[in-house]
Amino acid sequence: MTGPRRLAWLLAAFAALAPLSAAADAAGAMRAAQAAVGQQDWAGAAAAARGAGEIGADLVEWQRLRASGGLLGDYEAFLARRPDWPGMPLLKEKGEEAVARSTDPARVIAYFGPDLPETATGALAYINALRAAGRAADAENEAFRAWTTLAFGPDEEQQILGLYGDILSVAHEVRLDRLLWQNRTSEAKRMLPRVGAGWRALAEARMALRADADGVNALIARIPPELQSDPGLAFERFDWRFRRDRNDDAAETLLAASKSPQTLGDPDAWAERRASLSRALLRDGKPKAAYRVAASNQLAAGSDYADLEFLSGWIALRFLGDPATALKHFKHLEAAVSTPISTARAHYWQGRALQAAGDTAGATAALRIAAQNQTAYYGLMAAETLGLNLDASLLSDSRPPNWQDASFTRSSVFAAAVLLEKAGDRTLAKRFFLHLSEGLNETEIAQLAQFALEIDEPHLAVVIAKQAAERGIILPRAYYPVPSFVPGEGLAVSRALALAISRRESEFDPAARSAADARGLMQVLPSTAKLVAPRVGLVYDSGNLNDPGYNVRIGTGYLAQLVEQFGPSVALVASGYNAGPGRPKRWIGTFGDPRDPSVDVVDWVEMIPFTETRTYVMRVTESLVIYRAKLKGVAGPVRITSELRG
Repeated sequence: MTGPRRLAWLLAAFAALAPLSAAADAAGAMRAAQAAVGQQDWAGAAAAARGAGEIGADLVEWQRLRASGGLLGDYEAFLARRPDWPGMPLLKEKGEEAVARSTDPARVIAYFGPDLPETATGALAYINALRAAGRAADAENEAFRAWTTLAFGPDEEQQILGLYGDILSVAHEVRLDRLLWQNRTSEAKRMLPRVGAGWRALAEARMALRADADGVNALIARIPPELQSDPGLAFERFDWRFRRDRNDDAAETLLAASKSPQTLGDPDAWAERRASLSRALLRDGKPKAAYRVAASNQLAAGSDYADLEFLSGWIALRFLGDPATALKHFKHLEAAVSTPISTARAHYWQGRALQAAGDTAGATAALRIAAQNQTAYYGLMAAETLGLNLDASLLSDSRPPNWQDASFTRSSVFAAAVLLEKAGDRTLAKRFFLHLSEGLNETEIAQLAQFALEIDEPHLAVVIAKQAAERGIILPRAYYPVPSFVPGEGLAVSRALALAISRRESEFDPAARSAADARGLMQVLPSTAKLVAPRVGLVYDSGNLNDPGYNVRIGTGYLAQLVEQFGPSVALVASGYNAGPGRPKRWIGTFGDPRDPSVDVVDWVEMIPFTETRTYVMRVTESLVIYRAKLKGVAGPVRITSELRG
């Protein structure tokens, strides 16, 4: 969509909120207000925002209060006026500083309502208010909760201990243990004089292990026998060994601690390292040990549990030849997930396990369930296994929904988002749009995504559609947009590959910039751009990397180099784009060549050591399959493994 046409759409949307003649003035006022906000000039921002109406004024106030800039009355008024705006938990937390300045106990208690303080400052104010109101038992309970869960500064520690020092002494070990698990070392060190010699020795050893300090063996020897089996100590000893690639020793320590959730202390804290160690042992050629490490996770829910149950099942099936055990883990995975990506993974691998067990009918049934999710990597794998065509509904929505009549257009959240969008603050506008979408039904979220497309914001459309997909709502037009700034001609690789990479790299945000300084649509590093630019007939200019046309020429030029090196194998090209071309070259030597028909390409992708790269390859490949069909306008047979192999 051209600039003037995009402006027309925004003006039309804004007209529902203010007279059309005032829309441009309001946007200009908001732009000036946001510039002042960037300078922390709250008075200047408030003055500028007067020209943007009530919504503009409240946008400035929302930002000021989230920066701890208000009085208690300001927070009370805003929470009452805009309770449905995004970021209310942080705003309310920031208000705890203002609460602490209040001398009215009833007002302090009312501020928290059914919630509990999130800061030590707020907790102390709440405790004092409860005491003043004659609610001594409630005050004591809050003191225990705060002391064992919240962060305290030195002065705040003295205040709460001055009130409840004797009572809280029994919770000092609980607090110290929590601080150590959370790696809050400064607070933990202040706790050392408050605990007995045994716990002091335990804490010093745990901190020394984490810090890679000298003399850790002597510190461990000082720990009394009754604390030698402490879960936190076991974790630090495990992690110390794992960091040094002492995988067998690390596994021994982990397995000894993995008898129950209690012996692990905090099973979630072990989970990510547990998965990494399991995969490392698998690469070391020790699948039995890898399975034991993954399967003994002692978790019951959550994304780490789902990942470890998948890993356990995959190892059991593909490396131990035990489909019955694998199926048990894949059933656990199914019960733990709800998104299309994870649901498809669970059912696809159930199908593989059932097939390996000789249950062809059961395998087909599981694969058919997986194939219902063809926006997902494993849904496409299942569809290909069954010989199905791509779901034709993924090529386009049947009819674009009319967003102008949607009820959300009358909400202040939508009004704020549109005002910010028109003022040029797309990042903050996106936050409001996404917050709005969280509470919309299927029809309404489709309308909001269509609005994003019609104002020529493919990035916004994609993030809204991804949020919808997490709820099982697929919006093909927004989920896989085809923006004009990724052209159909003049690229060094296919348009479908350029779209798939751009969708994964930046979600079509030309202004994206990573912590590593990768920039723009295809997240190109300046150093890479400097090398590639002359090869594609461009003059290098780092300032142009946020121009989508320039960026896509550079990005596809680099992709072409990878294709020249690896051929059209997406498993290798996408790995090289994400992790650097040296990595897939090494993995070919370790896991085999995915282009070789004798190598199981599905297992090859799962063997990629880096979670980010493994996920990247899957997401790019699933998008590529759909973009190829979408650009052709034909939903033919699914061919995902041929994309991976090249």
